[in-house]
Amino acid sequence: MTGRSWGVLATPVLVAVVLGAVGGWLWWSWWAPAPLGRVYDTAAGKTWYPDPFDPGITRDFSGTATYVVLAFALAVLLGAVGGWIARHRAVAGLVAVLAGSVAAGVVMTVVGLAQSPPDPQDKAGSVPVGTVVPGHLEVTPAEVDLPGWLADVVRDDDGVVRLPTPYLAWPVGAMLAYLVVMVSFSPATSAGGSPGHAQGRSAGPASAGSPPPARPSGAPAPRG
Repeated sequence: MTGRSWGVLATPVLVAVVLGAVGGWLWWSWWAPAPLGRVYDTAAGKTWYPDPFDPGITRDFSGTATYVVLAFALAVLLGAVGGWIARHRAVAGLVAVLAGSVAAGVVMTVVGLAQSPPDPQDKAGSVPVGTVVPGHLEVTPAEVDLPGWLADVVRDDDGVVRLPTPYLAWPVGAMLAYLVVMVSFSPATSAGGSPGHAQGRSAGPASAGSPPPARPSGAPAPRG
């Protein structure tokens, strides 16, 4: 593999890591400060709830929504840059952008969560009831309720499957932008002109090199 091919593979991944770090910083910056909550004594034991409850739950949802919006926007930028760099090496660029989008999602999550307080529920058991503890930034997975028979088959006690769909914002956005750039720089698009025009231009030299048509004879045509 040539040095240029390695550059096509490495550059989108490096760009993705940088964008992921920027995304993690923006994610926390736009969501902060963390909402406060209290530790309550419930039937299930000490449990943390945001206080006040409704605004706290809204903030919890906004953390996931902010992640998805930022991740998709930065992923589109990654796909566009990767498509431009790999416009002459589509397959290698596709692999690089896809791998970079996964790496960017991991970096964004790690950087964002590193700035956030820890999960308050982990601390709830070791502090007195009524203690004020800040909430934390997180990505909430989508929950899908399973039919009763399917929950029995997979032996799922609560009948709920949690899908990490918010993390798909990175690969989906990157692939969408990458394909748009690839189509824009495809040979058929960049060549310009209609097929008929191209055929006429190619037919020009051949017709110029062909022998001229024979002149009509001056003798009268025979009568039947």
